[in-house]
Amino acid sequence: MKFIITVDTEGDNQWQYNGRLTLRNLRALPRFQRLCEQYGFAPTYLLAREVLQDATTVKALLDWQKRGSAEIGVHLEPWTTPPFMAEETENPAMQAFPSELPLEWFSRKLEVLTAEVAERFGAPKSFRAARWGVSGDMLRRLAELGYGVDCSVTPKIDWRRQRGLAGGPGGPDFREAPPGPYRPSVENVCRSGGAGLLEVPLTVLHTGPLVREGSMAARRFALLPESPAKRLLDRIVFRTKWLRISPASRRGDWRAIHRAAARSGLEVLEFMIHSSELAPGTSPLTPTERDAEGVFRRLEEMFGDFRALGVTGCTLSEIA
Repeated sequence: MKFIITVDTEGDNQWQYNGRLTLRNLRALPRFQRLCEQYGFAPTYLLAREVLQDATTVKALLDWQKRGSAEIGVHLEPWTTPPFMAEETENPAMQAFPSELPLEWFSRKLEVLTAEVAERFGAPKSFRAARWGVSGDMLRRLAELGYGVDCSVTPKIDWRRQRGLAGGPGGPDFREAPPGPYRPSVENVCRSGGAGLLEVPLTVLHTGPLVREGSMAARRFALLPESPAKRLLDRIVFRTKWLRISPASRRGDWRAIHRAAARSGLEVLEFMIHSSELAPGTSPLTPTERDAEGVFRRLEEMFGDFRALGVTGCTLSEIA
């Protein structure tokens, strides 16, 4: 089984963005990189545009890339990537899903960010949309620009109630997406087709011992509307878990996810973390030094458990 570590590498406290950026969290990246290397894993850093302004971080990332210890990809945040639409200029705090943007505007932003990353690191091959906001037309444009893999899909999750662009449709609905890598369709990113690149979804699995991914029960459960009854059923039977770290994470979660993947024949696990979660005071999840230390403790537990289970690491483009 393969294990992919992805890092949305971005400014501090993005959910409180008001047009002003700080980058204190980036000072925690060397410690994170050392931990990954200690366990033989090479992370994929997906860079938001603001990170490119930090010369110290760019130098470190380039060194890790040259050593083959990391991959550098792209993380497009509409609110920090020019050119900006009038709505974005008038309301800097608005955080549109990339999938809400007119394709022309997304394409122009993507071209700017791709060129700036390529200038420093070579042509990027991996991509993740901010807020998981990806569409079929976006995937086709990514393929046209030479990207080989996207990792913006979160299986089982419906983001339509989350708002971004004023008057926009909200985020995508990924409830029917496969749990493992596939080649998506332009018409429906949750289905196989000819978009021209590989989709590697974030690992979101049912860990209940009686549930198998892709079963009729799992598909029907995913399509149920959100309700207290659905949450209760999930807690008792389906036990859905993301391969993420949160204050509610427990060490047994990693082995439960591995068992669920093995039971369903999945060969790839993809983990995701925001760089801001690695430092105190730069994310709502890590307001204190103790919280940030807790993240590193859980990372070490996860990496150790996966190594003990025989999982091997790879980067996003290596899986493509």
